[in-house]
Amino acid sequence: MGKEAGRRKLMLRLPELRHALADRYSEALGEIFEAYDLASNALDRFQRQHPRQQTLINEYEQVCREIEQEVMVYCMKKTEP
Repeated sequence: MGKEAGRRKLMLRLPELRHALADRYSEALGEIFEAYDLASNALDRFQRQHPRQQTLINEYEQVCREIEQEVMVYCMKKTEP
């Protein structure tokens, strides 16, 4: 279930790639979707905790940005002639 949840979250975060993400699937991309789901869930948990652990929040925000960037690169490579 994490793979599809991650795909949906990325589709919301990267609306310009929504169609590409909906149409594509590979084992590697599925693992990326799952990793994004896990990282974004952890980030949500850390953001709701009191007291907030800003170091962990910053780290997971960075992880999510890196995964988003990886997905953008992956999709761009797949759309090039």
